[in-house]
Amino acid sequence: MTEIAARARRVATTSPPTREPRRRARALVVLLATLLSLAACSNDSSQTASTTSTEPAPASEAETGAEAETGVEAETGAEGAGGTEDTVLETDPESSDPSPPRSDDDVAPALYDDRILAADIWDDELRVLSAGMGFDGVIGWPDEELETIRSGGGSFYQPECADDPIVSGATAAGVEMFYRGVADDEPDYDDGLPVVFTWPVLTSTVHPEDFLFTLNTGEQVVPNAAGMLPNYELNERNTVVLFGDFGNRLEGNDAVYPVSLEIIDDGTPLRFLGPDGEQSGVGLTWTGGGSPYETGPALVGAKLNHVGDEAVGEGGAGPLDRALLPNDEFALYGGGDFRIRLLTSGGYTPTGITSLTPDAYENHFRVHATAEDGSTILLTDVNVDYEVAGGTLRVLGLAELGQPESERVTYNDCYVEDADNQIDIILAGDEAAARSITFVEVPAQGDYLPLYNPGGPGPEPFPNVRYTAPGPPDLEPVINALDDPMRVSNIP
Repeated sequence: MTEIAARARRVATTSPPTREPRRRARALVVLLATLLSLAACSNDSSQTASTTSTEPAPASEAETGAEAETGVEAETGAEGAGGTEDTVLETDPESSDPSPPRSDDDVAPALYDDRILAADIWDDELRVLSAGMGFDGVIGWPDEELETIRSGGGSFYQPECADDPIVSGATAAGVEMFYRGVADDEPDYDDGLPVVFTWPVLTSTVHPEDFLFTLNTGEQVVPNAAGMLPNYELNERNTVVLFGDFGNRLEGNDAVYPVSLEIIDDGTPLRFLGPDGEQSGVGLTWTGGGSPYETGPALVGAKLNHVGDEAVGEGGAGPLDRALLPNDEFALYGGGDFRIRLLTSGGYTPTGITSLTPDAYENHFRVHATAEDGSTILLTDVNVDYEVAGGTLRVLGLAELGQPESERVTYNDCYVEDADNQIDIILAGDEAAARSITFVEVPAQGDYLPLYNPGGPGPEPFPNVRYTAPGPPDLEPVINALDDPMRVSNIP
């Protein structure tokens, strides 16, 4: 481990301004609480194969298996995706033996096994797309009682469709089960921060000591924990979620937040899989910053691909898969022709505590395409044929969220989605028409509803609590990957 990675969690390089005590927020990370119960589900054998390529793998490899930041309570008895084999999440939340100390090998091996299957490449160059703070104080609360949540500045909502309320926050136990942490530093009202890369990460190399942040105060911070949830599926894995002390929710000169990130050498360097093979991430930097309580999450990528004959790279951890999958275009719409995968800087939810549903396209998104005369056509409605250059296009709806509507799954406030940094827009139509697609827009105003990360207010916010801001209006160029799918695979 390098000297800088071996430092204490917080290194003061300048004298920070005097700060009020941090509000102990409980932004929604109910997904973690759900996972605590899912870990007790039945376990099945892991798969082994080997391939590294820029093309989707065959169906037999896709069937190796079907996480952030937000979600609602899941049914532990959910049926798994058809044809999906499960991978063991080897955890023991009941153990109380304090010795020997837990090693990284003890943390959910299926999430840290370097498997990648048809994962998207968002640029030819390895870069950090975003690394802004997500929300303050959401990780490591003592209980889920109403008064704890209220006093901590979290969200609490009792929908008519549920017996139990939806609450925000996550216990330290949930983090320790699924995230790699720093020894002797258990989460205690930590903040959440997703780091989004252009390439998928080889997950065995993920450790909190890989990340060195500089705050607007001049202080430097190494996270307390790092992990792949909720971006755990084999065709994702380009977003690492971090927990630590990254800032606060105060205003003006008292606001604290990260302004830069450097990937450093912790002795086991963070590595990625790109179009030409593996590459170290040591030396990557990001600059930006701003408080999530001033501006919310945004799109950092949009990529157009053929749907193909089957969903490839879905899932990757059996208990999670059974609760959340299938959520692909085949399960929801019987296929389709094209998929625009959206990549976000943080969770994208309607309120911060309720889930985005597959039928919500018209509430939040519109696709831009070029007409024969060169003008712009806006694809605003689902199941409508739009005449564009090259033919027609029709939006079927959203995917990569949760399971399709059925007798036991309803698109309401109790809907369970995976709450990760990917959302798919599924389309049908002519290939020449698909090539006319130019942008995906999030209007976030007027008739269009804004989107929040998991620090948002929920449907019934507590008074006098500052919640994260809604995402801004956004217009993201669409990468055309119809000829080159821009995907990589690695099955050790």
